[in-house]
Amino acid sequence: MRLALSLAALLVSGLSTARAASLDVTASYKMKAASYSNLRYNTADKNSHSFITNDARLGVAVRKIPLEQRGGEDVTMDLGIVLRAIGVSGSTASVASPFDRVASYYPNADLTPFIENAYLKVHRLFGYPWEATFGRQSYRLGGGLLLDDDGAGLTGASARGELPWWNMKVEGFVFNDRNPLNTSAPNSLDLAGLSVDLPGEGVWQLNQLIERDRAQQTVYGCSYTGNPQANGCLVSKALRSFTGLRYQISYGPMVFDGEAAVQKGYATPTGLSPSANHITYNGNAQVVRMKWKQSLWKTGEGIARMSVARGSGDDPGTGTTDEAFFPSRGHRHNGLERSGFGELFAATPYDAFGGNYSTTTKSGLRNGASGLVVVGAGYTPPAYKSLTLDIDFFLYQAERISNGPRTLGTEWDVRLRYPIRDQLNIAATMAYFRAGKFTDPGRSVARKYSFEVSGRF
Repeated sequence: MRLALSLAALLVSGLSTARAASLDVTASYKMKAASYSNLRYNTADKNSHSFITNDARLGVAVRKIPLEQRGGEDVTMDLGIVLRAIGVSGSTASVASPFDRVASYYPNADLTPFIENAYLKVHRLFGYPWEATFGRQSYRLGGGLLLDDDGAGLTGASARGELPWWNMKVEGFVFNDRNPLNTSAPNSLDLAGLSVDLPGEGVWQLNQLIERDRAQQTVYGCSYTGNPQANGCLVSKALRSFTGLRYQISYGPMVFDGEAAVQKGYATPTGLSPSANHITYNGNAQVVRMKWKQSLWKTGEGIARMSVARGSGDDPGTGTTDEAFFPSRGHRHNGLERSGFGELFAATPYDAFGGNYSTTTKSGLRNGASGLVVVGAGYTPPAYKSLTLDIDFFLYQAERISNGPRTLGTEWDVRLRYPIRDQLNIAATMAYFRAGKFTDPGRSVARKYSFEVSGRF
């Protein structure tokens, strides 16, 4: 903490020698009171929790520090630091299950500040229309299906620039991190990739991500002769490749955002190896979001939306091939809560708050289920005296199951918001989840109630 404050003071003092530079100070805070009931979807063991979360940020940046002139253009640099602190109060445990899974994504979750960003950014690098960022930075690839730091920051380098053909833009990155899904040592996760944008009637984006994962981990659903693991195969390292295509268009009142990706790769098992000497990955996922804005007579503008998401699940008939689509750092968290389809179940194409929070699955679903299919629809009527109401419905199914029905559950979300400009937001949310027969044969009900106040400048 002292080091971070010293660096911030150094940035401020640097203004005296950089007369053309400007100082930006940003801050944000969100307090959220949340109550969850029956998170295991089991009336005999409900696992209910109530707590208050805190999420605070403080950022200092010196921008447009002049370096040199090339081709009549200024080469400038930004220096920035962002501190973040997240934590809970009012819980029976500091971070109870399943929220401890979320907390593992961050350097700490006890309201002790950590460095989310500490970077330098160079504009017009070498005089070309390129922008390069070095250090710990926030980063999202495409829509976040493959990669998102989720507010924890990633350490490495990224660069973005323009190509001389068809207004194309290209971006590349290299980061080193840890795999938050695994806690055993050694734990090292290298991330490298490329993104190419082709504007037209809408924007096409081609994304490529490579993960070099050196954490010891279990590939669930894997089996072969001589394998001593009961619930999967233990591997010492893995190399995964994700290739994705995204298309975005805003046409009049309609907004469309679609993304699809395939996963390939292999992992090296520990101990006795299968006949192919490695375990392969072969998954795929798709996400589509659509939104329509419609002016209504005398009342204002209403917004209807629809979403469909699917992630492939593992085929139990292929012992040494894992078909479950699962990037290590895909977007799934927002502070100490999940971020996904639905306020409570909070599904992504690969995981959810599914009732199984042990170490027997990565997805959080009950044993025997893998991959998710989500269909959602919602409507926001015109605001009344700045009060905005959001109503959403979601249907969840497993992409693959061992036997029985595939339905995981259904969820209704109702959210009432009161935004004041872009700086203050007050919101109250209710989520009602009814478990499907696969999640709970008795089809129990889980609920979430929350109230939050957030502000920023």
